[in-house]
Amino acid sequence: MSLAIRAATADDQNAIVGLVHGERLNPHGLDWPNFVVAVDGQALVGAAQIRKHKDGSRELSSLVVDRSYRRQGLASRLIDRLLAAEAGRVLVITGKMRAAYFARWGFRPTTSCRAPTSIRTNYYLGYMIGGLHALLRRRPVNHLVILDRMPMSAAE
Repeated sequence: MSLAIRAATADDQNAIVGLVHGERLNPHGLDWPNFVVAVDGQALVGAAQIRKHKDGSRELSSLVVDRSYRRQGLASRLIDRLLAAEAGRVLVITGKMRAAYFARWGFRPTTSCRAPTSIRTNYYLGYMIGGLHALLRRRPVNHLVILDRMPMSAAE
């Protein structure tokens, strides 16, 4: 297995979309230039992006690793690569049960009223759509939380 993390290319676009849709993540703003990917040889097995919103906010999102490659540290490597280039504020919307995972990168819970409009909108849409989907499938609701990593100069 020759796993590598690299910047996405235009040739990766369809595989990125396939991975994200396969996990029923937010399907909007899946633009390959914003992504880093994990590859095993020629196979794309993971992806993550910094989604750049119109209001200037930045969101770590679309984090997905193929099921057969999980528990090998790929998600952490993808996040490390993305955040190495991000000194400014970055937010994440994730399930409450996964929130502690992001603490190692300085993410802390915040309220929706403290989040930029675009993040707040994604949060509420995810909550409503995810909640409806869970209700229809008679599954537990994945309660979401917004995490905030302040700019490095403000965090120090």
